[in-house]
Amino acid sequence: MNIKEIANEISSAISLAKQIEPFSKRSIILSTQEAYDVATIVGRNLGISKVVGRKIGFTNRNIWNIYGVGEPIWGPITKNSISFLETNFLKVDLSQFCEPRIEPEVVICLKHKPEYGPKGTEIYIDWVAPAFEIVDSIYPNWKFSLTDAIASGGLHGCLVVGKKFRVNNLTENDLINVKVSLYKSGALEEQGTGANVLEGPISAIRYLHEGLIKIKNQSLLSAGNIITTGTMTDAKSIYSKEEWSAKFEGVIESELNLEFL
Repeated sequence: MNIKEIANEISSAISLAKQIEPFSKRSIILSTQEAYDVATIVGRNLGISKVVGRKIGFTNRNIWNIYGVGEPIWGPITKNSISFLETNFLKVDLSQFCEPRIEPEVVICLKHKPEYGPKGTEIYIDWVAPAFEIVDSIYPNWKFSLTDAIASGGLHGCLVVGKKFRVNNLTENDLINVKVSLYKSGALEEQGTGANVLEGPISAIRYLHEGLIKIKNQSLLSAGNIITTGTMTDAKSIYSKEEWSAKFEGVIESELNLEFL
């Protein structure tokens, strides 16, 4: 199969919420560059709406062994895949997804594009917020190679963003210490911290910025981009009629609540 054929199969699977056999299990091994090229074609096939930012996946090294990966990936966040909460509650229809999971994350909006300075890549932040990313796998049982995941758009389903918080010169370190408690129907499922995300959420954006430069045909980060920096816990399977919530503590002091339809 060539990359257009692979992209067409992925596009169909996403459109129909239908799972397919991973390409890696068919002895179709994509390079990292090819996988991102496939993802670009998939976006065009799906008539992807305006890209407003990026999701970064697999920044939590604690779960690399679970998924058989060894580095982070990224994918687009679009105008249609993001929701901003007026309150701390939202209902989400899961019928559009194959095998969805939920991740509590820190979201960061860029004030300016990243720049290289005396201390390395400088990240300029406009605001930070708590979020839930709903991730999805078109590959059964979440079994895939890293490039399978990249080719399908980085496993991004949708993003729910909560209250925005102002930043200061301490925010980078403060985000490392953010804590989250993830609940299902009021019962604690798992706790995590910003320290689980590489060397902290801002470090994930540095990784993304440097990665975008290395891969051909990738749009670089710019002012106003919204970046979700990766899960602070393992991704948890979700089903309709469930209620999930996350309590964030620290520089982000907030709570998010979702009900699944």
